[in-house]
Amino acid sequence: HLEQPILFIDEVLAVGDSSFQAKCIKKMKSVADSGRTILFVSHNEKAVQQLCTRSIFMKSGKIVASGSTPEMFALYQAEGALEAAA
Repeated sequence: HLEQPILFIDEVLAVGDSSFQAKCIKKMKSVADSGRTILFVSHNEKAVQQLCTRSIFMKSGKIVASGSTPEMFALYQAEGALEAAA
């Protein structure tokens, strides 16, 4: 099997029990630590914060912003607060 430079992972944590999810996170950390790039798509905020150093914030299928994961979560939370106030 050939190792590709980029690993695409789309909502893998949406399935399986907590043991499966923990194994997935451990493997993804190992792959990232080896220097490979991971494109990780998820609605699991905890996993994104654990695994990603950079993130993109999307709204209605469009990229709104990109940056560090903490910055993108702050933007996401601010957007949610604005929508709740409207």
